Amino acid sequence: MAVRADKRATLARRDTALVIEGFLRSGNTFSVAAFVIANGDELHLGRHLHGAPHVLRAARLGVPAVVLVREPVDAVASYLVRRPTLTPNDALLEYVDFYRTCWRVRDDFVVGAFDDVTADFGSVVRAVNQRFGTSFHPFEPTPANQAAAFALVEEMNRRECRGEVVESHVGRPSDDRRERSREIAARVRAPGSAKLLGRAEDWYRRYREPR
Repeated sequence: MAVRADKRATLARRDTALVIEGFLRSGNTFSVAAFVIANGDELHLGRHLHGAPHVLRAARLGVPAVVLVREPVDAVASYLVRRPTLTPNDALLEYVDFYRTCWRVRDDFVVGAFDDVTADFGSVVRAVNQRFGTSFHPFEPTPANQAAAFALVEEMNRRECRGEVVESHVGRPSDDRRERSREIAARVRAPGSAKLLGRAEDWYRRYREPR
């Protein structure tokens, strides 16, 4: 799998503890932060490549994986806040391609739904432990742990954005991004995107079906 030099550190390898991947704006950074708060920063995580080939790589290596999924209108609208040069159809195509490709190895990952990730990421970790026989510590969503996770989310954003927290990029709730996402969501639901949105919603429902 070809990746940029600055992303190689987060590419899955044989000693990777867990791969966490999803379409952008699906709880990726919070999931990583919550896992680190609960388990420390010594375990290697495959993360933040936002590409289905990374999930396929985890399956080949036998590395446990979580694939994050969020309702397509919400995920795409938030993504377009970050990438305003894209059209809704561009983003929906990316969404469909990501989840369609990951489905090839459906038996090799646990699904982490956005609502579960943000409300109780520990439940996702417990599902990983049950599926793969791992013994990761589940994240406990106490006020102190939540604050520590969001602090780490902001720190990761600073590393990415030259020392600043950028509201359009940071992986935590943002009033500014929420308002802009609400406006963009109307474009995602427009008739010109209906067919692609329907395909994206079909994939979302498939991922949410119990196994």
